Amino acid sequence: MKVQDWHSQVSYRENERCRYAGQIWEAKFDLTRGLKPVGHLSEKFWRRVSTVPPVKASRDGRKTTNGYLTRSMSHN
Repeated sequence: MKVQDWHSQVSYRENERCRYAGQIWEAKFDLTRGLKPVGHLSEKFWRRVSTVPPVKASRDGRKTTNGYLTRSMSHN
């Protein structure tokens, strides 16, 4: 999913995401244009989305390149 920068002339639909002030925000429901993700009462209309990508597990239980340990549950 490609995330565009927030723009005041865009109406956002439910679950649509935008980038504002270096963070990614998701609309809780359909929004009219001009409603910023930050400011007075913004938590009612927007939710902040984590920018950490999901961790991919390795099959053999070795340490992956991202530093996490994984364990294979199919050992004999």
